[in-house]
Amino acid sequence: MNSKENFKLDFIGIGAVKAGTSWIADNLAKHPQIFIPEIKEITYFNPTLARLPGTTNPNHLQDLNWYHAYFEPSDKQINGEYSVQYMTEAGTAEKIYKYNPNIKIIVSLRDLPKQVHSLWLYNVQRGVVSYKTLKEAINGRPDLFANSFYFQQLKPYFDLFPKENIKVVLFEDMMKDKKGIYKELTDFIGASTIYPESLEERSNATQKPRSIALNRIIQGTRHFITKNGMEWLIPALKAVGIVQLGAFIRDKANVTKLDKKPDIDPELEKQIRGYYLKDIEQLEKLINRDLSAWKNS
Repeated sequence: MNSKENFKLDFIGIGAVKAGTSWIADNLAKHPQIFIPEIKEITYFNPTLARLPGTTNPNHLQDLNWYHAYFEPSDKQINGEYSVQYMTEAGTAEKIYKYNPNIKIIVSLRDLPKQVHSLWLYNVQRGVVSYKTLKEAINGRPDLFANSFYFQQLKPYFDLFPKENIKVVLFEDMMKDKKGIYKELTDFIGASTIYPESLEERSNATQKPRSIALNRIIQGTRHFITKNGMEWLIPALKAVGIVQLGAFIRDKANVTKLDKKPDIDPELEKQIRGYYLKDIEQLEKLINRDLSAWKNS
C-alpha cells in the first residue's frame, strides 16, 4: 500500500455492467489484504453520466481529496474500487491514466444478448425505465440498451495502459469456475490465494419492482436533481434521511424476487448478435480470445 501522502489506488474495475462486477467487488472486498469501499459505483473519473446523456457527472467535479476520503478507513495493502461507467463514458480512460498510469484494470464481459437483457430488467427494477419489453427498451433508449460496444469501449484502455495491466474475464467462465476466476483476479492484483465463504453466492441479483411507478418517481427525482445542477440539495436530504429512505424503498421494500426471467425473443437475440458482430470480431483480436460462442449461439 502507498503511504497516505502518496496514496494511489492499486486497481480499478471498470465494467461491464451486468457482467458479474458486483460478485467480483463483493468477494474481493472480503479478502484480508484488499480494501474496497462499501459504496460501489463512486463514479469519480467519468466526466459524464451513462443514464443521463450529456449531463456532467457531479462527482467528477470534486477534488482528489474527496475521492480518496472513501479509502480513509483502509489499512490494507491493496486498494481499489468498481464503477461500471468507467467503461462506457468517453474520456474516462485518459482520466484514470493521468491519475495513475501504473494502475491495474479489471474488466468482465458477457455474451451481449444476455447482458443487454439483464441490463433492461435491472433498469426497470431501479426505476430508470419502464419499458415492458426488451425491444421497446432498445428502440426507446439505444444509448443505454444498444451501446455495449466492448471493443470501442476498451480500446482507449489498451491504447494507454500496458496489456499486462489489464485483466479481462468472461462472465460465462465465472459461472463455470468461480474459484478459478477469483484466483486469477487475486493473482493479477497481487493478493494471496484466500477464498471467501461467499464465493458461490450471487451478488446484486435482479429483482422485480412491486410498483414500477413508485421506483420511477424515486429515481426520476434523483435524476431531476442531477440534471438541473441541484446537487447541493443532497447533503441536506441525506442529513434528514430522505436519500436513505428513497434508496431503501427502491432497493428493498418495493422489490420482490424475480423467480424466472422472461425469455429473450429468438429473433431479437439474433438481431443483437448481428448488431455487435463486427465489434466482437475486433474484440477477439484485442483481448486475444476466441468468442465464437458469442457470435454463433
